Formats: sequence, C-alpha cells, structure tokens
Amino acid sequence: MMKQKALIALALTLLVSGCFETKEEAEARRTQFNDRTVAQVSAIIGKPTAQDKSKAVWQYHNAYYKQVPYQVYQSGIWITLFRTEYVSQDCTYTATLSGNRIKTSHYAGNSCRRFAPTMPKKK
Repeated sequence: MMKQKALIALALTLLVSGCFETKEEAEARRTQFNDRTVAQVSAIIGKPTAQDKSKAVWQYHNAYYKQVPYQVYQSGIWITLFRTEYVSQDCTYTATLSGNRIKTSHYAGNSCRRFAPTMPKKK
C-alpha cells in the first residue's frame, strides 16, 4: 500500500511539473505572432474572422455537455453516478496591425491554446 501511494505521488508530481510554464514562456507564447504578417499567422491558426487595415480578429467558440462520474456510499456499497456539466470554450484573439504586420496582440477567453499554440521547449 505504501509503495502504491509513493508511486501515485511520483506520477502526479511528474505529470503536474510538465503542465506549467514559466512567466517568460507564457509571455513568449502570447507575443509569438508579433511582427509577423497576417498571412504568416493565418497559415498557423487559420484565417481571421474579421480584418481591416488596423486590426485582425480571430474568434473561437465551442460548447458541449459532458458526463462527470461521482460516487456515493449507500447501503454499504459504493455506487457510481453521473452528473451532466455544460462546458463553454471561447477565445478572441485581437491583433493590432501596422502595414499588415502584427504590432500588438491580446487574448480574451478561457480556451485560447488554439490561437496561442505551445512553443517548442528550448534545450
């Protein structure tokens, strides 16, 4: 039992340690498209939803229901039940343009990985 708990703790530590990025990595990911053309960025994340001479906007929305298991102890046994949760994912990526190049950008939403892909780790 003790070995199993130690193994689970080690596995969780390794899993969680790979999930977080430093402040510098997060900032680099958020600004990775600055100074690129709209065409270069579109090749990576798709065409903008709207664009004029001063800005380009990419939008994403997805909503779905998912089943989440939970357990209750009843009459001496554990019973697994399910509840339904509504999940809504949104992101708006707005880029300020100058001469068809992105000068500044801003992300708003709860699911922006699609518009701010993870950058390769430096070795």
